Amino acid sequence: MTPMINLLHSPLAMPADQPLTVVYYEDLELSTGVAYRAHVHRSGQQLGIIESCGTGESQFLPADLESYDFNDFRTFVASCLFKGEPATDQQVHEALIEEYEVSLAIAAAAERGRLLAREVTDGFSTTLTTVPRALHPHGHDEAAAQLARLSHRSWEMWTGYRWQRLPQTQPA
Repeated sequence: MTPMINLLHSPLAMPADQPLTVVYYEDLELSTGVAYRAHVHRSGQQLGIIESCGTGESQFLPADLESYDFNDFRTFVASCLFKGEPATDQQVHEALIEEYEVSLAIAAAAERGRLLAREVTDGFSTTLTTVPRALHPHGHDEAAAQLARLSHRSWEMWTGYRWQRLPQTQPA
C-alpha cells in the first residue's frame, strides 16, 4: 500500500510520493458564484491549473500534456482519500485550495501576533478569524467565549502544528 500524507487543514490524504500543492490562487466574485484559478505544482514544477467559472464546478487543466496530463491527474485523484473514503475531483480541488488559503491566513495572523481560529463544516473552513495569542493557561477559554459571540458553532484554533477544538461556550 502506498504511504499517505494527511493535509493539515482539510480531511484529504494523498500519496506521499506525489504530493500536489497550490502555489497561487486568484478569484473573482460573479453573480453566478466565485470564479477562480489555482496553480498546482509538484516539487516546484507547475502541473496545471484548477479552474472554475463560478458555477460551483471546477476542472483541472494540465499546463503541459507531455509531462502531466488529464489521466495523470485522474490517477492522482483516484489514489486520494477524503475522510477515509475515495475522493472526488471536486473534493481534491477544494482541499488543495483550502490548504493554500488557510496556510496564508495562518501566516498573516502570526505576522500580527494573533492566532487563526476557524469554524469547520464538512471538513472545510467556513469562517476564519483571528484571536489574540493566549498569554496564560485560560487563554483558550477566553478565545472560545470571544468566538461564541460570532457564532454558536464549534471552533478550532491553530496551535502552530495542529487544530485544537475549543470548548463550547455560551455567548456572554
